[in-house]
Amino acid sequence: MRCLPTTLLRSAGDKSPFIWAALSLYWAQMAALIPGKARAESGEQRQFCPVCASVPVASVIHIGSQGGLRYLHCNLCESEWHVVRSKCSNCEQTGDLHYWSLDSEVAAIKAESCGDCGTYLKMLYQEKDPAVEPVADDLASLILDARMEQEGFSRSSLNPFLFPGE
Repeated sequence: MRCLPTTLLRSAGDKSPFIWAALSLYWAQMAALIPGKARAESGEQRQFCPVCASVPVASVIHIGSQGGLRYLHCNLCESEWHVVRSKCSNCEQTGDLHYWSLDSEVAAIKAESCGDCGTYLKMLYQEKDPAVEPVADDLASLILDARMEQEGFSRSSLNPFLFPGE
């Protein structure tokens, strides 16, 4: 299941955004039928969505009653699940995490890199921009992706609009 949408979309070329939109709509409707919130249990591979087993597009640091908590945002079914901020969202190590931004220390979009697994994931801070949207803001910050690749890190996330064309 994890690779079916990705494999399908990579072979679809210029049709992939439309196929992704249909798959996302279906999975979002199925996820809405699940009572309660998506929760990744201890010991599971927490980097995968507990609803559809897809990878996140980014993590969102919430404001309000969930202030300061990090939730990974699924790129397929739009579910969010809590992951502790002091761990790499990909390999769950705590020792070699670094935070990068292009603007300043108080940027609304940062990248969290892990020296242990060599990956990064973008973090969106609602307290700095309450209107952050994971898929759109991930696309809007492609320059940060270029910087992270220059630093030798690879994405641990997936944005459905970044599939290569034919």
